[in-house]
Formats: sequence, structure tokens, C-alpha cells
Amino acid sequence: MTEGRSHFVRHRDGSEPPPSDAELLARCRAGGAAAWDTLVGRYERLVFTVALRNGVSREDAADITQSTFVALLDALDRIRDDERLPSWLMTVARRNAWRVRGASRREVSLDGVEDVAHEPTVDWETYLALHEALGQLGGNCRELLVALYFDPAEPSYAQLAQRFGRSIGGIGPMRGRCLDRLRSILGEETFL
Repeated sequence: MTEGRSHFVRHRDGSEPPPSDAELLARCRAGGAAAWDTLVGRYERLVFTVALRNGVSREDAADITQSTFVALLDALDRIRDDERLPSWLMTVARRNAWRVRGASRREVSLDGVEDVAHEPTVDWETYLALHEALGQLGGNCRELLVALYFDPAEPSYAQLAQRFGRSIGGIGPMRGRCLDRLRSILGEETFL
């Protein structure tokens, strides 16, 4: 570029091109509300669609879209590559959708279930048998099953994949193999 020329490239009709993601993020970091509105307008449909394609309802997709942009707002100063913003948003939306889907799978309706009092020692016996079996299982299988079923943080498959050095698609089969091994340790009485 020669000195004195504008750094903006103009369209043939004389209008300026829309600002890049990097420019918008810089303006957002400086507190520019208009830049934030432009970013949200540019990507909210993408985020909503990614959430829907990951198996959540339209209502959940709308909530995920909102929470994804809240996450972006929180992470404005930590984003490393401004030009990869669409990938970042899609990743966050996908993870949020997985969490919502996972939470809905864990919800169990208790309607119509009899309220039956039971012997508390039976629960402790079951718990102790499971605890001992997990101890015998050991290694990565024990760590994976504890993370999946007992960790209050409820790590995602993506987080577990990173922890175990595997692909996300490898966590499900690993989980199945580990449950099979645990069942064989527990014997005939399967608690899972």
C-alpha cells in the first residue's frame, strides 16, 4: 500500500466492506455495543443451527445460542485467533448442546413409581460391591467410569477425550468395554 491510501478496500459501488471478525472483536473489547450487535447478528443463526443439528429442541437451541454468546462475552480477552471465531462459536454451541442432551437423558420421570421404603443396608451393600469392583477394575477404566457416573462436574465426552488422549468418538466404545469388564467383576448381580 502506498502512504496516504486508505487501508479499507472499497466495493465497486463505492461502499466499504463489512468489518472483519477481528475488527469487530477489537471494537467489542473496547466496549463497542454496535460491534457486539453486528457480531451477534452475523453468527446467531449459525449457532442456533449448530445447536439444532446436535439434537436439541428449538427452545433449547435458543437457550444454547444465548449461553454461547454469553460465553463469548466472557472469553473476549482470551480468544487467541480472532479470524477463527466461527469455529470457536460452533464448538461452544456443540458442547452446550451435548450437555443439554446428556442432562435430558439423565432425567428420570418418577411419575407412577411406587414410593417403596427399602432397607438402607441393601443400598450400602450395593455401593460397597460397586466400590470394590471399581477398585479391582483400576486404571483408565476406573477413572473413566468414575468421571462419567460419579463426578459432580459431569465432564463432557470432549473433556474426557482430551484427558484420555482419545477422539471423542472413542469414549463411547471405551465406556462400553469398561462397563463390560465391571459387569464381569460384579458377577451375576449386575448393578449397571
